Amino acid sequence: MRWLSRLVTFGIVISVIGVVVLLLRARIPNQRIGDSFTTYAKFRDGSHLAVGSPVVIAGVRIGDITKISIEGRFARVDMRLQDGAQIPADAFVTRRADSLLGDSYIEVIFSGADDGAAPARMLASGEPIAHVIEGASTDAVLRAMDRSMPRIENALEVVHEVLGKGRKAINGDIVESMQGADSWLAAGKIEGPLSKTRGAFERIDRLTEAGAGALAQIAPDTIKAFDRIDTAVARARTGIHDAKGQLITALQDTRAGLDGADTQIDQVSEVLGAINEGRGTDWKGTLGRLINDPDVADSLEDAVAAGEDAVASYNQFKSYLGMRLEWNLNAGRPRLYATAEIRARTDKFYLVELESGSLGGVPSDGLTDAANTSQYTRRQEIKDTLRFTAQFGKQLGNFALRAGVKDSTFGAGADLLLMRGRLRFSTDVFGSFQRTPRVKVAAAFAVFKSIYVLAGVDDALNSPGYLRINSGNTSVPTALTEVHYGRDYFLGATIYLDEADLATLLRVYGALLVGALAR
Repeated sequence: MRWLSRLVTFGIVISVIGVVVLLLRARIPNQRIGDSFTTYAKFRDGSHLAVGSPVVIAGVRIGDITKISIEGRFARVDMRLQDGAQIPADAFVTRRADSLLGDSYIEVIFSGADDGAAPARMLASGEPIAHVIEGASTDAVLRAMDRSMPRIENALEVVHEVLGKGRKAINGDIVESMQGADSWLAAGKIEGPLSKTRGAFERIDRLTEAGAGALAQIAPDTIKAFDRIDTAVARARTGIHDAKGQLITALQDTRAGLDGADTQIDQVSEVLGAINEGRGTDWKGTLGRLINDPDVADSLEDAVAAGEDAVASYNQFKSYLGMRLEWNLNAGRPRLYATAEIRARTDKFYLVELESGSLGGVPSDGLTDAANTSQYTRRQEIKDTLRFTAQFGKQLGNFALRAGVKDSTFGAGADLLLMRGRLRFSTDVFGSFQRTPRVKVAAAFAVFKSIYVLAGVDDALNSPGYLRINSGNTSVPTALTEVHYGRDYFLGATIYLDEADLATLLRVYGALLVGALAR
């Protein structure tokens, strides 16, 4: 009959296509996926895992099994994954089987993180995947099949009865139905829908060709845009490298200058000691005896005037000394800063600060693991030391840029001076306790010539929190039980003294000191 011949032809065509696909698949070489990223996992049952079996994520092959060995009572499976593989530390692996008796493969599954939770740490090359879910083994499957065989036999008996009844139906009503269907096909009632389907496919082909043409026109412009972006990134990287080199050179010059001043300071200290004690017959002994003489008060004004002339010879540099106190509202603790700023007649300046506060020094991070477990302990050690700032800056009108070391970490900042320097806005970006950089924004207003009040927000980009301090098992009281980190608002005050202020202080307090010594 015509319908039976069509079914046979359709079956032959499908079989030929399947054979061709299998032959093509057999001739495709097995490509090596992994390169330099390695990891491993431990299974209780490593059966049907073989070297060269794939490692997949969500069905996509990312590597191969390179080695299977025995480690204690576990089967250790070493894997080599492709470069740039991002495997979270809380991910787990399981063993999958392509077929009942074929080789198995390994699948890496990411655990779902809660909304708002911090992103998990990514594994480094060589670290193990600690979480393992054992897949079903062949023995377990065979035992399950043995338990299922009685049920299958009962089902086959039911199928046999159904087939017997179906055979009777086929010899009767179904034969007549098939003859009617053959007559319906011979009447040409299916050619119309097929023609419409073919027309739809032709329209889809035309739309696909039009889309390919549009993409071909857009592609050159897109490639040019990416080239411009790549060029801009390369220039920015070169500029950052040059700025870093200039900063290092400036800091080296500053350090050399400070080292050179040590000798002069020692000499001055020796001279002042000799003057104070009146030792020797030279001018130092004479000057010391004059200072201890009550008549020296009469010539004090002349000495102060000479000192002013000496200080005026150093006016090629503009220097500031200051103290700043900030009170953090959330942490409830103060921070004290000692500041020194040196400005040349040109547009360059140097900033040096020392900070003492509840944050202490820069934390040192350590990660340890317990033997024969997958648990890790992270420790943060914070020493009660000073943090320092050493930055090189450039003045551009009312705007200033700074870069270098900020709070013992690499950082950069910017200042905006308004109202002839009475209003000052500052922004600093530097190292943080968290992954996001620490951003500090402050505003200062001069209420007196050298006194400023200030306010701002510290670590503006990070959410606030508290780090518990492990004080040990002793009863000795400690100053801190927790350290506040993250966003915090602060208020404070600053005093800046320039050369004129220092000269005034030298004149007033110097006279008081000499008068006290003369008595």
